[in-house]
Amino acid sequence: MRAVNSSEAPPATHPLDKAHRLCADDMEAVNRCIREQLSTDVMMIPAIGNYIVDAGGKRLRPLLCLLSARLFGYAGVGHIPLAVVVEFLHTASLLHDDVVDESDVRRGAPSANGVWGNQASVLVGDFLFSRAFEMMVEQGRMDILRLLAGVSNTLAEGEVLQLVRTFHLEMTEAEYLEVIERKTAVLFSAAAEIGARLADQDATTIQRMAEYGMCLGVAFQLMDDVLDYAAEAKAVGKPVGHDLEEGKITLPLVYAMARDAELAALVERIAERGGYAADEREQVRRAVQAAGGADHCLQTAAAYAARARRALPKHGEPETRLLLEELAEFSARRPY
Repeated sequence: MRAVNSSEAPPATHPLDKAHRLCADDMEAVNRCIREQLSTDVMMIPAIGNYIVDAGGKRLRPLLCLLSARLFGYAGVGHIPLAVVVEFLHTASLLHDDVVDESDVRRGAPSANGVWGNQASVLVGDFLFSRAFEMMVEQGRMDILRLLAGVSNTLAEGEVLQLVRTFHLEMTEAEYLEVIERKTAVLFSAAAEIGARLADQDATTIQRMAEYGMCLGVAFQLMDDVLDYAAEAKAVGKPVGHDLEEGKITLPLVYAMARDAELAALVERIAERGGYAADEREQVRRAVQAAGGADHCLQTAAAYAARARRALPKHGEPETRLLLEELAEFSARRPY
């Protein structure tokens, strides 16, 4: 697999750009709601919250909530605060992730814990979780409250599972997919499901949207894993070759170690030491690519994207449905 070049620009018909244009009014309402819900007289909370929200990112999770509601012709306003809830749960997990991973860069800028410290980041993450639950209760939808409460628990389980499997050199593909389903894809699934629930769709349609979101989320995370071994740092907004340094045995490495005994021995030495030495970072990246790890991960992401497209219900507003198909395809080929 060739390395992803930072000079490669997304096409003019970029599906994320199309999604933002299609949902422009709703996204403006989401942004207003975010500001309102971050308002508090404890000044550090909006400072850190706005810092993370303003740092960029694709906003794919709240977009999924908006697009799902649009797909089924939902005419109310409940999708706006619920999209914010999804974004707050995601942002809270980012704050906690960066502390656990000791990351000092997020999307090419200093991470919140790098600016304000670990304690502040953890506590503001807790605030976002609790504010999200206040907002869920205000919507008065017990089914959605139950869904998102379960998602919050699964996200926490995923974080713990990833921690337990730090430098787990016997990691299997199935074990790794379990981690990313719990840690990442479950929130994509909930975002896609919420719109269908708000629009009072039948149980089969709700289940299909949940499956769409889950498969899209897995594909999205697998592309992150590919990019760590095949991209340039400035293209993805974070250090590359960094996953192993944090003890994360991701799918490209799982696949490559099973086919390259020298790589497996090198990774074992890195695990015993707890980090890279000398030029080992690039040595591992080259070995993973040579053994086909990045390509295998790309193929797996493409398979999940295809599953996502097949899961979409056959009915719904045509333009939005087509865009959801394009987003699934984009999740498995994005260059950043």
